[in-house]
Amino acid sequence: MSDAPMLSVCIVTYERPEFLERCLRSLDAGLSGDVEVVVVDASAADRRDIADAFARPIVYVHAPELAGWMTRSRNAALRVARGAIVSFLDDDVVLRPGWQAALLDAFADPAVSAVSGRTCNGQPGEETYDKPIGRLLPDGTLTDGFASIPDGVVVVDHGIGANMSFRRSILAELGGFRDDYPGTALREDTDIFLRVRAVGGRAIFAPDAAVDHLPAPHVRGARFDTRYKLYGRRNHMVLLARDGGIRSPLLRRWVVVQFRAVGRAGGLGARLRRFGVTVVGVGWGALAMLRSARWTPLDPRRGDARGRDLRAILGGRAEGVSP
Repeated sequence: MSDAPMLSVCIVTYERPEFLERCLRSLDAGLSGDVEVVVVDASAADRRDIADAFARPIVYVHAPELAGWMTRSRNAALRVARGAIVSFLDDDVVLRPGWQAALLDAFADPAVSAVSGRTCNGQPGEETYDKPIGRLLPDGTLTDGFASIPDGVVVVDHGIGANMSFRRSILAELGGFRDDYPGTALREDTDIFLRVRAVGGRAIFAPDAAVDHLPAPHVRGARFDTRYKLYGRRNHMVLLARDGGIRSPLLRRWVVVQFRAVGRAGGLGARLRRFGVTVVGVGWGALAMLRSARWTPLDPRRGDARGRDLRAILGGRAEGVSP
């Protein structure tokens, strides 16, 4: 791979052609010519015409069979991306000036394995955050703060999927993304950052590698609707069980936090709704983690056939397993 680019930027998209086009315009204007751009499109229709409209060569992969599985689409991108650094941006973001330079500067430190960039949502006051940024707390909850502006880079436990980047070597060691976070795919990004940490990698938040998040509507449902909340609880329990084992004290503490939060909902109706969502979500999560986790932490390195194949591809040798 001697002719491989330093940086590959990957966009996963599904049924949002106008947002994909806006994102690609931003990349075309904001990236140097030697950066590889990869698009994995799970939409029913082939929209290669959007990619072909740009003078910059864009690797376009049409994969409608991956609809509903963001992490599988991310892994499909890893099968073709050639960069020593692989970035993932959501299709509804646009680059702020200096994103590429700030990202490469963050990776100039050889100890850095993963970088989460600043993702700006246009909300008043988001530049400040009064908690530690990107941390997994002792009660099993996560902090964010990925729109804030700290003084320089910050070491984090996890990052935000809309603007995250990894060394190819760490992705190879891990065997790519775990591809079984269903529904909203919530926590698939946290999962890979925690796995980076588990193998001794260092993740940082680099605020100068910034994008503007201009949210597209969800193809199915709405953000923070009941479906989102149920999948959120389910996937979070699986995440904690995989990272710390089913016996993890963080998992037990997190469940307690969820039920205590019921009493803080405003009004009887709201409390009943939250209680119902919590019971169903936690019950669903318990069943899911029994199938996909163990009493002790899972090995962060994927050992299944797809993981082994991605490890081989990212290391320069393919074994022929489909994505």
